[in-house]
Amino acid sequence: MTSHQLKRGKRGALAVAAVLVVVGSGSGSAGAQPAGDPVEQYEELSGQAEKLNDDVLKAQENLDAKKAELTKAAADLNQAKQAEEQLRGQVDVLTESTFQGAQFNGLSAMLVSDSQQDFLNRMSALEMLAADNAEAMDKLSAAVAQANDVQQRAEKAANEAAAVADDLKKRKSELDGRIVELRKAVNNLSSAQKAGLGFGQVKDAGTYLGPPGAANTALQAALSKRGSQYQWGGNGPNAFDCSGLTKWAYSTAGVTLPRVAVDQYRVGRPVAQNELQPGDLVFYDDGTGNPAAIHHVAMYVGEGKMVDAPTEGQLVDVRAIRGDGHYIGARRIVG
Repeated sequence: MTSHQLKRGKRGALAVAAVLVVVGSGSGSAGAQPAGDPVEQYEELSGQAEKLNDDVLKAQENLDAKKAELTKAAADLNQAKQAEEQLRGQVDVLTESTFQGAQFNGLSAMLVSDSQQDFLNRMSALEMLAADNAEAMDKLSAAVAQANDVQQRAEKAANEAAAVADDLKKRKSELDGRIVELRKAVNNLSSAQKAGLGFGQVKDAGTYLGPPGAANTALQAALSKRGSQYQWGGNGPNAFDCSGLTKWAYSTAGVTLPRVAVDQYRVGRPVAQNELQPGDLVFYDDGTGNPAAIHHVAMYVGEGKMVDAPTEGQLVDVRAIRGDGHYIGARRIVG
């Protein structure tokens, strides 16, 4: 989320123009910045960069999953090929046995048998040989079919992994371009504006307590990181992005959260704003009221405040939950 102290309500025409200019600049462009107030430029670009950051993290998760699928498919293919070769060897041995002894059949068995029992034993051996050969052939056919299926799955996994890798590269390029624009906007901020936004200093070192258990453990962990730098894609323990901080904090309490804000919004249970407890996660979207557009998460600490990793240039700190005016909801992770 962007600047959680100076944003107020609806933006004016300058902010709207700022969005239009950025969108028109191209997804990977680091060129023209939105026109208008420097703080508004910074806030608009921060929100856009944060959404792109989540896109990159999701694409990376997708790529990791596809790589895991590819690794499993390759292992399954190797196993299937080994089974096929083993069965093929058995079939070759049985086939060779069938043709040995001048096509030993029922008549020859009778002619060379010393007794009735010997004849029956020889015929039983022939039947077993034929049955074993048929069974081996069936197993070989099944193994070949399985190997072909696994081969196709492996090829599909490889193609999907390549496509996801290309998508990740594109999204990283878009994010890098937007961060370049954002850092230019940071340079346009005055010292007073930076101070107002919380650059370089922790403004709230107060003590906050949550309910006993995992929620308070996570809360104290998050509060302990006040003063840490914001980092795009930061997972801690020394630098964070917004969802990286909440994920890390809850991990100290033995609770695993998804990596990005929009996925964390699906965890736990919804909580009304007037029922918030310390440790609850609060979420912010782009102003559309659409949960799919969530791009920021923070942790409620009590007294109408939250601890969060805001955006480029700002430190982890405690701020008012009014945020940028785009509060969309909260989730209670435990309890």
